[in-house]
Amino acid sequence: MEQGLLWKSVDSLYSWVKKEKYRGWDPYDGLSGNISQRFAHKKLLNIALIQVNLYSPLNLRPLFGIRSGRSNKALALFSRAYLYLYSMTGLEEFKIEAKGLLKQLENQNLSKNKDKFSCASYYFPYIAPKHYLSASLPDIICVTETIKSAITAYEVLGKKHYLNFAIKGLNFLIGDLLEESNGIAYFKYTPEEQGKVVFNVSALALESTARLLKYTLNDELIEIGENIMKLLLEHQREDGAWPYSRYFGSNLYYWQIDYHQGFILDGLIEFLPYLEDDSLKRDCVKAILKGAEFYMRKQFTPEGVSYYRYPVKYPIDIHNQAQGIITFLKLYRVFYESKYLNFAERIAEWTIRNMQDPSGYFYAHRWPGFVNKIPYMRWAQAWMMLALATLVNSKIGDNDESFNDRSN
Repeated sequence: MEQGLLWKSVDSLYSWVKKEKYRGWDPYDGLSGNISQRFAHKKLLNIALIQVNLYSPLNLRPLFGIRSGRSNKALALFSRAYLYLYSMTGLEEFKIEAKGLLKQLENQNLSKNKDKFSCASYYFPYIAPKHYLSASLPDIICVTETIKSAITAYEVLGKKHYLNFAIKGLNFLIGDLLEESNGIAYFKYTPEEQGKVVFNVSALALESTARLLKYTLNDELIEIGENIMKLLLEHQREDGAWPYSRYFGSNLYYWQIDYHQGFILDGLIEFLPYLEDDSLKRDCVKAILKGAEFYMRKQFTPEGVSYYRYPVKYPIDIHNQAQGIITFLKLYRVFYESKYLNFAERIAEWTIRNMQDPSGYFYAHRWPGFVNKIPYMRWAQAWMMLALATLVNSKIGDNDESFNDRSN
């Protein structure tokens, strides 16, 4: 992949999000408008409004009175991307931006306990048939992404404050979201959620725990992680895929095979060095390799184009593209097989050439002959910024070109 193309893409995207001040639309913001508030008590209508906004090729948000906003999850992703870029370029601007975004996240703490940190991913209400999120309800996605960004800040900037920030997030995960019974452990999506296991969120917690174990090693965290690992390995399908969730009291799985597969692989990869049971470690490696094979061969074309929700091909979704870059780079870092790095580059190059607007932002969805050009800040820009910064991080030293060169 041409390094000039990569740096130009990062530069262009960075300029665009700075201009927008990290405010934007979200695919699931359908209930944040004036019209939806009149029907707040009608659940099915609310779900329909969300889906109409999600899949409409036209941006109906101004019509529905939906205002743009800032997503805490997006701030966590952007801050981590900027820390990567700062560590490679030394540009103070990236450090200043990252520190500012992390400070904003700290100010969004929903926990009353001073030793805990929690936050909500969304600045709007979201309703699904058996799922609810809001700006006042902390969720595991926001907390885990913040933990990873705080740990990265500690590693890059060397300030103990960021390690303590991450530990507060871990305290919330363990104290408010962890469920343990009969040797089975899993993490809930929110403190209020009951009755099901969402496998990828337990993997996200596993990844965050692993990032912290490097600095706060203790046997209790390792035992929790091993139990989470056993859960994930137990429910992997023979072909390598994982279900999205399973409801208690039944053997029914909900299948949604998309970027969440990458989340699970990320969690297994990060926790692998901390497994003390050799047999479990061997099983984990087998599961990772089997899952990676499914992820590469089934969920992407050889050209690096993702399936929407396998086996459904369209639309090509930017979140799937971004996660593919991140996960295949993790696989390369652990197994040192060039096929993973090459595939991450292939995904990135196709995405830049086919889904980045000349103004800098990335499109959300692409169908044959049609592109959804609504600029989603969290779903598209934050994830692609992190993916591209991660790729730049893996390529530093391969070429003398840098962000400084692209900015002059």
